[in-house]
Amino acid sequence: MKEQTSHWISHAEYDLNTAEAMFRTGRYLYVSFMGQQTIEKILKGIIVEWKDVYPPYSHNLRRLAEISGIDAEMSDEQLKFLDDLTPFCVMARYPAYKKKMAAIATLDRSKEYLSRTKEMFRWLRQRIN
Repeated sequence: MKEQTSHWISHAEYDLNTAEAMFRTGRYLYVSFMGQQTIEKILKGIIVEWKDVYPPYSHNLRRLAEISGIDAEMSDEQLKFLDDLTPFCVMARYPAYKKKMAAIATLDRSKEYLSRTKEMFRWLRQRIN
C-alpha cells in the first residue's frame, strides 16, 4: 500500500471515530458532516492507490467514486447514499444552510447515516488491499 493511501485511510478512520463521538454527544448535524468526510477521504485513498494520482480538490462523493473507478462496483443504493451524504460537507459549514441541515439531522437519521457510513467505509476499505 502506498504511503499516501495510508495517510488518507488514517484520516478517514479518525473522521469516522469523530462521527461516532458526535453521535454519542447528540451533535447530530456533525455526524453526517463527519460521515461525508470519512467517505471522501477513503475514496481519495482509493484514487491514490488505484490510479496513482493525487486526488482532486472535490467534496462530491459520486465524482470521487467515478474518478477512482469504484463506482462500477457499487450498487444503486450505495451510489444514492453518496449523493445523499455529499451536501453535508458544504451545508454544515455555512450559517445559511446550518439551520436547514440541522432540522433534518435528527437522532434517527443520524443513527441511520452513521450505520451506513460505517458499512460503506468497511466495504471501501476492503477494496484497497
